[in-house]
Amino acid sequence: MKYMLPILVAATFSFAQWGNWGGGGGKTINDYKKESVSGRDIHVYAPSNLKAKSPLLISCHGMDQDPSYQQENTHWEEVADTAGFVVVYPRGGTGMSTWDISGDKDTKWVTEIIAQMVSEYDIDTKRVYLSGFSMGGMFTYNAMSKIADKIAAFAPTSGTNVMGASRAQRPVPIIHPHGTSDDILYYNQVENFIKNYRDQFHCPDKAEVQDNYPHQGEKATMYTWGPCDQGVYIKHMKLEGRGHMPSKNEVSDIWNFLKQWDVNGLISEKPEPESSSSSEIANQEQSSSSQGTEALHMDPSLALVSVYKSSDNSIVVSNAQGKSIMVFNSLGHIVRTTRGTGNVQKVYTGAKGVYIVKVGSRTFKTTL
Repeated sequence: MKYMLPILVAATFSFAQWGNWGGGGGKTINDYKKESVSGRDIHVYAPSNLKAKSPLLISCHGMDQDPSYQQENTHWEEVADTAGFVVVYPRGGTGMSTWDISGDKDTKWVTEIIAQMVSEYDIDTKRVYLSGFSMGGMFTYNAMSKIADKIAAFAPTSGTNVMGASRAQRPVPIIHPHGTSDDILYYNQVENFIKNYRDQFHCPDKAEVQDNYPHQGEKATMYTWGPCDQGVYIKHMKLEGRGHMPSKNEVSDIWNFLKQWDVNGLISEKPEPESSSSSEIANQEQSSSSQGTEALHMDPSLALVSVYKSSDNSIVVSNAQGKSIMVFNSLGHIVRTTRGTGNVQKVYTGAKGVYIVKVGSRTFKTTL
């Protein structure tokens, strides 16, 4: 804690020097509706053609900043008008307009904001997303450990938490843009900080790297780890030469990642079983075939894959070397994601019910 104050004070002086990065016209905070939630200000933007059960995005400003500064540099309404979601810019409530980045004061307040948006706009509570710049990004990371059951995906920007990495309540999708010339929250902190979450979520060790990632501003490189536990992905956007400043240049990239998720996992991944026949697979510890299932599209390398129930009531997969394995419950929600080891491996132990197991391009059905 004793190292935190000098860092934040330095950030305060730097913030005052920035000017309008990424702004340049369009709507202002005056085009947003100013409201109060438990005595604190929020600014709300809802597109004129908003539909019921639309998503909500909450964007948090940095230290010693305000909703106006965050809005004029990010312009989330430009994406919201096209994609159809509600935007909220809340105001930090502690000293110097800061956020509670270790406790639960502000995370509890965020849940109150969500409840108010449900009442006013009938937003979809399964598709609430949290983003923030600098100390707002630190707060975004803190929220992963406090209210991950309320937030579908997270987008901290230039904001590793100086209080130290913590454990998320569950595996969560993360996208983290950060500039290489950041002189407040240094870029060399990013790798180990994000690795903490990659390790927690059992992500692949190596990232998929996209050089020259298409970006409106600086040269960008996108690093992607996944699938991790429960099918989540972690992304890091490396912005060459970017300092410590918010920008609208990557809000579309952030949204295109966030929108894929609800609190139950990937929205689009709802596979159908290969066979609708009896769900009784094999009720023994090991087997060389999965009874009652047949492949629709056979990849030769998957010909020997077996999926069955073990004697201790777990789902077991064999002969799936290097293949992605996804387990879905009867509602189509991802409950486990991993990679095949090539031998016999338990991939899920859980409640009784029907499960769909997708191994590469093959899909199986089994019952616990």
